[in-house]
Amino acid sequence: MKSGVILTAAGLAGIAVLVGQMYADAQPHREASTTQRFADPGGVAGGTPDLIVCIVSGIGEYGTVGGISAYAIGTTSQNNSTGGLWLSWRDTAPNANQHPVIAQNLFRLKDGRFEQIGISWLKHGFCAADSNICGSCANAAGCDWLGVGCADTYGSNLNGNQSLLGPRFEVNPVTGFFPFPHTTPTGNSTLRGRMQVEINDVNPALNPGAVYFVESQYITPDDAGTVTANNNNSYRPASVGALYDPPGGSGLAWDLTTTGSTHQQDPAIQAWQDQDPSVSLVNIDVANDGRFILGYKVTDLGGGTWHYEYALNNMNSDRAAGSFSVPIPACVTVTNEGFHDVFYHSGEPYDGTDWPVTVGGGDVSWSTDDFTANPDANALRWGTMYNYRFDADSPPTPATLEIGLFKTGAPVSVSASAVGPTARTLSPDITGPFGVPDGCVDAFDLGAMFGAWCSGVNDPNPPSPPCENCNPALLCLVDISGPVDGVPDGCVDAFDLAKLLAAWCSVAGGNPCGTCSP
Repeated sequence: MKSGVILTAAGLAGIAVLVGQMYADAQPHREASTTQRFADPGGVAGGTPDLIVCIVSGIGEYGTVGGISAYAIGTTSQNNSTGGLWLSWRDTAPNANQHPVIAQNLFRLKDGRFEQIGISWLKHGFCAADSNICGSCANAAGCDWLGVGCADTYGSNLNGNQSLLGPRFEVNPVTGFFPFPHTTPTGNSTLRGRMQVEINDVNPALNPGAVYFVESQYITPDDAGTVTANNNNSYRPASVGALYDPPGGSGLAWDLTTTGSTHQQDPAIQAWQDQDPSVSLVNIDVANDGRFILGYKVTDLGGGTWHYEYALNNMNSDRAAGSFSVPIPACVTVTNEGFHDVFYHSGEPYDGTDWPVTVGGGDVSWSTDDFTANPDANALRWGTMYNYRFDADSPPTPATLEIGLFKTGAPVSVSASAVGPTARTLSPDITGPFGVPDGCVDAFDLGAMFGAWCSGVNDPNPPSPPCENCNPALLCLVDISGPVDGVPDGCVDAFDLAKLLAAWCSVAGGNPCGTCSP
């Protein structure tokens, strides 16, 4: 039975020990710059702090207001440290900001697209329960510390308790620092701060065949920025049941239920590849910052068209992403460009404007406002995933994609080895008597080439760049070669003429087109 109960802050310390016994059903597993960690009374020199999410458990519904539903996810964390290190769970002065914060996210896989459709504020941890749920709790450390091997559980009712929720914008995922007391969420009393989802995004009638995944991510000052900073996410499949009227809620919500087992230390984007082996994932680490994960998939739509689908997950980069670009070779046509992001809520200050797309200059790119112009622009910040997509009339080939970093600093961008459209292979059979290629390389093709001639030799406007007067539309037809490995070079000149004459196979002159090389 679902619980929509909201507990008050009073008495939570005592309840934490009890909820440590709830939702026990997990499985193991998978994987940055050193920062401070807090001195702990149980640790020894040389140990490595490590906090993981060992169980993602029950989902609680709180109702629907204005087409938006509110949820919360139960989570259990475990101290996986070496060297006997305890992890700080302190939430009172003077150490009030020395505890974990917990992000909750919802993702949907539908028609080959993997998108984030839900995002929460951050539950602030308090009073470690030191239970044996995820393994042997070797040395219980008391309320202010989580002992080695020990687990701490918050049910969905605690992770949805609005008095314990703080914003993501206050947390630096690289250092784990956040101010305390934290800002409190604003807005509708049913929704504010909780994991918010558009009700139509989980309506089974509108999403036939869709599969859902919930994810929890812990950020804690103890292991932020260390070699174990990239294993703080875990995900679990979820299913959608009937409409549900939570006690004390306002409006029906679709009943979300966890299924299967927890995929420990795997971010939710891993589920895309787990469900679809044709998906590729690439880790992109930013020096002195955090990690992005790029997922991509290309689908042959038939008829000479391919669909390119990219999902970029910012796991824990504080500098965030402000642009994303894919190289597009000359004469490749791009259509059906798309973008998908998350919607911030409850007082997060970010501008939710969609990233506009630009096609030209050798790439297709999406970008938000520059940081110096708008620090609250819709950058891809930590714990979120954005999608970029398009169709192209060219099959995939290995390509280097660029991610522009939002906050100022060095480097200004990072690259990812993925795929993009292949450069067109242009034929000397440019045209024919009816204006389309006819299987011959003859006077029609020669006439088209001379009609578009724009050689760098005898440039009419020196010292301007050669071929600056070439017609771009004609280049896609007649610029068939160049001086470097025969690659088109933006001129129509002797290199193109030589390729055309080498392939000459005109009906006139006793050289029938049947001899043309395909």
